[in-house]
Amino acid sequence: MISSQVGHAEATGAGGLHGSRDGAPPRPAHLEKGDIFRTVGLPEELTIGLDAMAMTTNKSLQGFREIPPGTHFLWIQLPGGVSRSGCWFITGSRGLLRVKEWDKYNEILGEPASSSGDARSQQDSLESIYSALKPYALHAHRDKSWTPMDNKDPIWARTPGSLWSILTSAVSRQALVRITGKPDAQDYLVESTDGAKDDRPLAGQPPAGSGLNLLFTQDFRDLQVLDQGSMRDRVADTSSRIQSRLTTADQNSRITERDILADLQFTFLTGTHLSNSACLEHWWNLVFKMLLRAYGLVLSHPRLVRDFLTVLYAQLFYTEHYVASSSSQPDHQDEADDKGKKHGPSSDRAIFQYKPQYRGRLRQVLAEYRRRLNSLLEGLRGSTTPDQEAVGRAFEDLEAWLWRKGWDLREGEGKPGSGGIRAVTAPDSEDEEDEQPVVVELDEQGREVGLLSFSD
Repeated sequence: MISSQVGHAEATGAGGLHGSRDGAPPRPAHLEKGDIFRTVGLPEELTIGLDAMAMTTNKSLQGFREIPPGTHFLWIQLPGGVSRSGCWFITGSRGLLRVKEWDKYNEILGEPASSSGDARSQQDSLESIYSALKPYALHAHRDKSWTPMDNKDPIWARTPGSLWSILTSAVSRQALVRITGKPDAQDYLVESTDGAKDDRPLAGQPPAGSGLNLLFTQDFRDLQVLDQGSMRDRVADTSSRIQSRLTTADQNSRITERDILADLQFTFLTGTHLSNSACLEHWWNLVFKMLLRAYGLVLSHPRLVRDFLTVLYAQLFYTEHYVASSSSQPDHQDEADDKGKKHGPSSDRAIFQYKPQYRGRLRQVLAEYRRRLNSLLEGLRGSTTPDQEAVGRAFEDLEAWLWRKGWDLREGEGKPGSGGIRAVTAPDSEDEEDEQPVVVELDEQGREVGLLSFSD
């Protein structure tokens, strides 16, 4: 396969290029401003996104320029097309020229043919098309159409660039190699049809088929069996499952906290933008079956819990403010009613449309998590570590945002002063929601007055 990246050791040369000491093609001076992502042969009409920005085109897009250092995701969808394709890539301090070509027969983005992928021919044409490339628009204050969010939102939510950094904070090159199984790649093509393979196959057997190597797939199967049993099994603490993977002596099975976050971030963005069902299901499994049931992790791995809650908040925020409606009809369920009551995050977004009952279940699971977390942190009163206090603040931020959207996670707990907090019973059906109102006193941030707080 012909390499689609250009970047070599260089010395200054003539003609706006940098000469090379190893005989490779000279390096374009334009790469000093950041990566260039060339898209060859794209259809005239499509929707294309790069990170948190997206556009609809009416002529063939030549690509993007001045892409800064960081983790990036480019995705493409044809109008009415069934399949979507994307490309993960990581840029460094030295700009690279990346080239991908549209496969019109399969309607996906792919590696370039030999002629269009030739490094020298791409450099020769770069000068003439550079001005036609779209500049990267997530630099701070670069996008003039951007309107700051509510000042109650965290700092990372107030600009697209800072939000994207939270959404991809753990998606490193090492993580992309593990997930895609492509150790020699510089960028990583994915499609809406990509599936997941077992990350822990049976002893002596290779991973089943090709696909994405995502964590905890076997654990999800085990938990699914347990969840067929009593209600008590449904709320079993999964902390020990995560801890065993973080501390196992088997190097092939050992993972890091960042590996878990990387899977959470990769599956969310790939699933959301490519409508990849395997990624969407895996993301929900991570949230429901693993992380929001690992109550004890606040004691043993508080930094992981803090980062998970921050990433989950960012993902729900991104879903609400950056992801277009998946329905042509307005979602009246999420509009305010006659009394001005809101009904939570918009249900017509990709993660909720995948399985609509999961939206109501998310509210229930978060309410149960809140109860368990408060109980653990209150039990540590006076001896909490700074990392554990950060967990409390992270959940408070998420809870306050959900309250402003119309979800009160305190509903069903009993009124303040009634002698304690009543446990939230797990619903028999995934879409069952508790709509019983509870009168509580709230501050201007949407937090209940008088409860344990780590915000001060």
